[in-house]
Parts: sequence; structure tokens; C-alpha cells
Amino acid sequence: MIQSCIDQGLPEPLFEIKSNNVVVTLKKYRITDEILDILNERQRKAIEYLIKHGKITNSEYREINPNISPDMALKDLKKLVNKGILKPMGGTRARYYIFLQ
Repeated sequence: MIQSCIDQGLPEPLFEIKSNNVVVTLKKYRITDEILDILNERQRKAIEYLIKHGKITNSEYREINPNISPDMALKDLKKLVNKGILKPMGGTRARYYIFLQ
């Protein structure tokens, strides 16, 4: 269940024990207007892509934002990570990004 959520770009489920019952909470990350206001246009396109596809790579980021270098794409994606919006997954060569909880 945890891996399925991660594969879909969703936060990990929350498991709790309440009154001798196991309760599983599945969360969907919500992008607010406040979050969108602090992003540049390229980053907003990445958020739209992530909502549809669940994850994004540097290569995909460059496809939706033509005419930017791999370094600029990496900087933009790192800014989204530093802002607590995305989480990097995978190794250096297979890196992709999903929404952070």
C-alpha cells in the first residue's frame, strides 16, 4: 500500500491504532493558491504535470519547458524540493520527483 501511494506521487498513508482498530488514512496533496504564487511559470507547469502523472523527471521537466538547460531544470526542481513541495526519489541517474506530503 505504501509503495502504491509513492508510485502514484501521493504521500505515504498514515497508520494508527484507535480503540483496538487499525485506521489507515490516505492523503492527497493539495496545491493551494499560496503555493502557486511563490512559483515561477516553469515550476507551475511542473505542478500541473505532477498532478496528471504523479511524478516528473528532469527530462520531462525540460520537455514541458522547452529552451531551458538541464542545469536550469535541476535548479528549479531543487528549489521545489527546498520549498517542501517535492521529494526526490531514486538514484542520481534514475532520479524523479513526487509531491512531498
